[in-house]
Amino acid sequence: MKIVMLTGSPHNPGASKQLADAFETGAREANNTIYRYDAGLQGAAQPHFLQLEKAPGMEVGIPDNDVVENEVLPQLLAADAVVLVSSLYYFGINAQLKAVIDRFYDYNHELKGKKSVVLVAGYGTQEDLGAIKLHLQKLQDYMRWPSLGDIYADDSWNQQKLAQHVQAAYHLGQSIHA
Repeated sequence: MKIVMLTGSPHNPGASKQLADAFETGAREANNTIYRYDAGLQGAAQPHFLQLEKAPGMEVGIPDNDVVENEVLPQLLAADAVVLVSSLYYFGINAQLKAVIDRFYDYNHELKGKKSVVLVAGYGTQEDLGAIKLHLQKLQDYMRWPSLGDIYADDSWNQQKLAQHVQAAYHLGQSIHA
């Protein structure tokens, strides 16, 4: 299976990066191909925000000559599955990942029907992860992306608990086959 992994955290190393790395290792061991874009680690080449221009009766995305337009979106269009990886920021996803997701705007129809995985790390409880869960589940529903499995790693400050979530991410990656 061709998988595109989009991560958002600017923290390296961080808890969400550990989840992403473990998932990627497991998925590669299961003979999947992975294209990974770490939006939070791009520095000066960070993804540009979606820009819209008004057209009669609609808004149209303005193409941008950046890595998202030239590399990430073509990989995403060709993928079978999408993995979204974020850490919890004020009860939501990373701004860097959101900037990439917003760029899906002109491709919603072409992107529908892909499979999906969500990996989220947060220092809070499962209750604290409620808003981000709802947001990402709504995104999966809107994009018509059935979930292959989601991991919401609460209390990721606790190394023992984080290790369990990392192991679960590895096994989830291993479970994905074409």
